Amino acid sequence: MTAFPLSTARLGHGASGVRLSRLSVSHADALRAAADVASIWTWFPRRGDGAHFDAMWTYLRAEQRAKRWVPYAVSVGEQVVGMTCFLNIVAEASRVEIGGTWFNPSAQGGLANPASKLLMIERAFGWGAERVEFKTDARNGQSRAALKKLGATEEGVLRRHQRRPDGSLRDTVYFSILREEWGWVREGLDARLGKHP
Repeated sequence: MTAFPLSTARLGHGASGVRLSRLSVSHADALRAAADVASIWTWFPRRGDGAHFDAMWTYLRAEQRAKRWVPYAVSVGEQVVGMTCFLNIVAEASRVEIGGTWFNPSAQGGLANPASKLLMIERAFGWGAERVEFKTDARNGQSRAALKKLGATEEGVLRRHQRRPDGSLRDTVYFSILREEWGWVREGLDARLGKHP
């Protein structure tokens, strides 16, 4: 992976109706509405609900312009339900992180997360990545369980790695999927998506 392409405007999983669209100004209002649930942000370093949305949006757009993050709005059908991003892009090491992922509670537990992960991981390995990584707050049991269910390998904990919105320091758990593991991880995702109508 000599460079990470940033031009893909849209990814879609036809069977599930899940679509990822490169973040643009046109998504702001729909994302503001989807993000306006305080419980979404319990484990994030910054909040996006209510009055916090503008600061989060400004940060995302700045990271996007600087080409450090490649954020996508996630839609199910015509409804924007959350977002996910490529970040920590290290082309010379052929690795990329998928993170900054959140969903409105109406989309949690459904197709949005597994379909988004399938689209993002497939695109990363298609671009030449050798490693796709994920990280989460060590106290976020739901996220850790979801990453294990995905098939990612838990690698270890970085202690006092990042600040939470309340100012406390969190331990961060890293997970990864390597290129040679993607075949069986994809089989698992395909099976999960196939179980949904």
